Amino acid sequence: MTKIILLLSFIALSYNSYACKCNTYASIETFMEERYSASDFVVSAKVEFVKDSLTKGNYIMSADPTYWRQGGYNAVLKVGKVYKGDIDTDTIEIIPNWSNCSQYFKTGHTYIVFVYVNKKGEFTTNVCSGSFSTIQVDKCKAFQKIRKE
Repeated sequence: MTKIILLLSFIALSYNSYACKCNTYASIETFMEERYSASDFVVSAKVEFVKDSLTKGNYIMSADPTYWRQGGYNAVLKVGKVYKGDIDTDTIEIIPNWSNCSQYFKTGHTYIVFVYVNKKGEFTTNVCSGSFSTIQVDKCKAFQKIRKE
């Protein structure tokens, strides 16, 4: 019995995990400053809708057919305020990389988005980029603090 438990424990501990791994920082302000500096654009934007497909490649993104009404990864955002960079449009589309690091956006919510332009000229972001929902009070305070410096 002990051998079986040891074998199962070994298998469980050796199984590959596919979580997103972001760099760690001394403080949220340090993180925001670095991400702000590294981004091409920083905007406040409201999620108008998402353009997610229920399938990507050979796997199903969601079994729930109403999934994209709640939110998603391929978001179309209405830009409210531009904090960094020059954007000549009031609507942007976030193109996800369809990985565990893709940023999930809830429809109707407002976000501070740290936007990057990929090699194709598309707007992108991810969970390590610094983007956050404006309902996250701690991140809003940190963002305001770095904006004043």
